[in-house]
This record gives sequence, C-alpha cells and structure tokens, in this order.
Amino acid sequence: MKNWSGHIYFSDEFHWKDLEKAFPEIWDIIAGETKQNQEEAQYDQITLELNLAEIRKDKKPIGYIKDGAKYRMVFPEDRKEMIIYRGGPSEEIRDIVESVTKVLKNKKIKFQVDYDKMLLYEIRKRRK
Repeated sequence: MKNWSGHIYFSDEFHWKDLEKAFPEIWDIIAGETKQNQEEAQYDQITLELNLAEIRKDKKPIGYIKDGAKYRMVFPEDRKEMIIYRGGPSEEIRDIVESVTKVLKNKKIKFQVDYDKMLLYEIRKRRK
C-alpha cells in the first residue's frame, strides 16, 4: 500500500530531550535515503548537530527538510509529533516509519503511529 506520510505521535509525558540518544539513528535512516555528494554530507552533519542542540535544550528539533531530499522529517509546531513524508505516495514510507519506530522502541520512547494525516493529503483526496 502506498502512503503519503507517516505520523509518530509522542505521549503527553514526552520531552524533546528524550530523543537525544535516538535522533542520530533516526537521522541516518531519513538522510540515508538521499544520494549526496561530500559537500551535502557535510551540510547534513551540521544540520544534525543543530537539531541535537535544540533537543538538548528540550526544544523541538528543526527536522530534515533539505531541498531535493527523497524524504523529509518535520515536527509540527503545535503538537508532539514527527512526520515523515515524501512529495507523493510511496510504498517505502511504511518501511521507513517502521525502522524509525524500532529505534524509538529500543530507546523506550512511548508513541503511536498513523498514516496519511497531512492536510495536503486530505485536500488531494477530496479533489478526486
């Protein structure tokens, strides 16, 4: 089944600093799907460090939103959620989200998963 997006909802007790140990592994899962040259890899490393700096301050991370990336990881401003998406439906979204959830489970972070809950998806679905 093709999905537009995977949504990971964190529990009410969740604090952003809880992601510190899991985030580099999650980052590698998302960034690893994008082919990069040496300069882009350095840019990604800096962006990863900026994300970790926010997490250490118990703030919401920036995410992975690089132009040309196959997948993006965003954190909505108004809730404790991580969204992994691609510009169109993809069979790989579910596999990537499952890989991310394995990392979260190993770090004992509580969450729930859902798919295709982005507003853009809802708008496109209504047009059909």
